[in-house]
Amino acid sequence: MKKLYLITDHYPYTRGELPFLLPELAVTHNYFDILLISRDLQSKQELTPPYGISAVRFPSTAPSKAAKALHLAHCLMDKKYRREIAQNTSGRPRKEIEAEVRNFLYNAEALRQWMERQGYFADTQNAVYYSFWYSVGTMALVLEKEKAHPDMKIATRAHGYDLYDERQPCGQLFKRYMDPKIDLIGFISRVGRDYYVQHFATKPADQYRVYYLGVADHGLCPEERSDTLEIFSCSNVIPLKRIDHIAHAIQQLQVPVHWFHAGEGECLQEMRAMCQTLFCEKPNIKWEMPGSIPNDAVIQYYQQHHVDLFINASETEGLPVSIMEAYSFGVPVIAPAVGGIPELVNAGTGYLLSPEASAQEIAAAIQSWLDATPMQQASLRLNARQIWHNSFYDKRNHERFAKALLAL
Repeated sequence: MKKLYLITDHYPYTRGELPFLLPELAVTHNYFDILLISRDLQSKQELTPPYGISAVRFPSTAPSKAAKALHLAHCLMDKKYRREIAQNTSGRPRKEIEAEVRNFLYNAEALRQWMERQGYFADTQNAVYYSFWYSVGTMALVLEKEKAHPDMKIATRAHGYDLYDERQPCGQLFKRYMDPKIDLIGFISRVGRDYYVQHFATKPADQYRVYYLGVADHGLCPEERSDTLEIFSCSNVIPLKRIDHIAHAIQQLQVPVHWFHAGEGECLQEMRAMCQTLFCEKPNIKWEMPGSIPNDAVIQYYQQHHVDLFINASETEGLPVSIMEAYSFGVPVIAPAVGGIPELVNAGTGYLLSPEASAQEIAAAIQSWLDATPMQQASLRLNARQIWHNSFYDKRNHERFAKALLAL
């Protein structure tokens, strides 16, 4: 059985990629002997990977002054360093760009050297090297391929922060350098694939393919409903996710509402305080914001509670697994037309908003659901389940990706 070296940013040392990666591992472990290499800063491993999969952590440390000076000297003699700076179009100050490029190269080279010392490049003929994010991990593999193993097989996925220029302070770094040396890029959305082809591709467009993520089948959420509108949302509580827009939309409703938001983040306490104020004179609104809950608890919530609507209000997205999850339970979705969301949400499965997704717009979409006939609501629920089954059923999607990795 071939070896798969899979580089993550976090899992299993912290939760990180857990909801995205576990369904994939459930399939991929049947094709490969997998070693997870985590770049997480936390030294204690929080989670145990399933299926007997092993995990190690790259012990990243801050560079000393001497190491920084040596790295700077190497960079100044490195053509790819100078070229990357010269080609940068972010508009940021040159010193900032230089620092970002040096930091990226330092982290990638440190990971490459550590993997070399661990012997992970000893048998590249019987291994596939896969970085879950198209970033530092991918660059480490590309540097090794260029240095010593031109035939080694490299795969990566492209999501959001590792794909779009606006998601990084100085734009995406070294994409055009890495691209010709990568054997497989698994784009999680069509819009992401098209963006990449337009901005970074060095090969014919037909060589770049979409490999959707997916979620498992846990059945439908209960049919029983009450007079209370049940709304569910799930995301980090950070400015990017615009949870405040959802709260202000719900404040406008006059019907009985129960809103449950799962997720934690830097704005959690601020959001709780805001909700206390917003809803203090709205006895028709009940809300819960417990913070982070495990993915299996989210699944259990859907299994045990009737949910009318799932709401996403993000400024930017890749292709949200949380929406796929809602669809798998037959729950229609309200979400903005950002990132890959238009590939998921349409008039048949929910309510696609403008990219701004204002509170007024969200409230209007909720009202449209309330005004819909029982037959129209049933149709949305059925279509939601159907789009999951057709396009985002995890086993089918991950089988396709695993076979593509095996074919490298």
